[in-house]
Amino acid sequence: MRGLRPLVLAVALAAAGAAAAAIQSPNELTPLVIIAPPKNAPPSDVTVAVGADQEFGGMQAVSIWPKGALATRANGWVTLKCEVDAHGLAESCRVIFESPAGRGFGGAALALRPTFKLKPKVGPDGPVATTMNIAVAFRAPETESNLNQVQATTMQVAPSDSSPVFNVGGHEVNASNLIIYHNPVATRSITMLSGATWAQAPGFDELDAAYPAEGAGVEGYVVAHCQVQKTGQLKGCVAVKELPIRHGFAHAALALIPRFQVSSETMAEAPKGAPIEVDVPIRFPTPAAAKDHTVRAPIWLAGADPQSVLREVPLPALKPKSPGAVVQCQVGDTGALTACAIELTSPDGIDYDEAAVKFASRLKMNLWSAEAGPVRGGVAHIPVRPDMAAAEQARN
Repeated sequence: MRGLRPLVLAVALAAAGAAAAAIQSPNELTPLVIIAPPKNAPPSDVTVAVGADQEFGGMQAVSIWPKGALATRANGWVTLKCEVDAHGLAESCRVIFESPAGRGFGGAALALRPTFKLKPKVGPDGPVATTMNIAVAFRAPETESNLNQVQATTMQVAPSDSSPVFNVGGHEVNASNLIIYHNPVATRSITMLSGATWAQAPGFDELDAAYPAEGAGVEGYVVAHCQVQKTGQLKGCVAVKELPIRHGFAHAALALIPRFQVSSETMAEAPKGAPIEVDVPIRFPTPAAAKDHTVRAPIWLAGADPQSVLREVPLPALKPKSPGAVVQCQVGDTGALTACAIELTSPDGIDYDEAAVKFASRLKMNLWSAEAGPVRGGVAHIPVRPDMAAAEQARN
């Protein structure tokens, strides 16, 4: 079904979670890994390298691979065309290039979308939303390891013969200088849930209260990778991305996780067998920005989205070049729009305004937005035009 993909999670999450909080300190440099794109790949604005073990530093703490591709050590290259918002989050993406085709790398790249935190485009007045090509380079992990060499370093050779014995203090071993590379990574098959419909999620007040004391007034971003139980509740969550580190954002995000629950409708359609897992992106606005509870990037629920509602509540025709109307609504506990009223009246008359309010009142949002934030308790400003449905469909 849409949003559920059989994939291989190519990393031990317990280890990844521990590493994620210390991926990179301000004085560390990200390893430069050069992966050449296929000759026919479209140009990209940024490249995300997905690999294993030594690639974790500054790249992907969790590697998601299509089922079967990792076993054959197949490399892959995917180009996604994404709408990247002013926060650097890829709000929506589609595959425009995949090599090799038909191996599932495109689906794996889409499943990794929540972990992308990019440098946004900057306009005259600050960061702005834009369209970007994001290349995702999948490099299969090496199977050879230097583990034997590391073990030899930590052993002492007996003077009488060449048989090694474990080091018992004959010389000092500084473990911080030991590096095990190409260490085989544990893998397991999962079904990755993307674009989850939430039955419960934190509201604006809960997110505001969760901002960590160590946050230092900056914006934070965390991705929690979780197992989804049959009830839709989440368990076994680890923070696989935290920006910036050492500001308490990972701890704050994990404390919010019990407030999330996947809808029963989504769980009823989930395939049986492999465990269901999900990435939950959580963005912590700065304390100053958190005062604004405007929902700017809603994800509309099927059947209560602009395209569906417009078929049931048709809008009157607009005059040429008319801007339509703007309706202001409160977002209720279920994501439904309530207390809707005209904010900016249409030059097309009271009939259009009344139809616009009726139209907006039928819309319903998912409880977590494309900006990785809440909608419950927020305010929505809905521009209403007959072509709104087509615009929303193109955006998503």
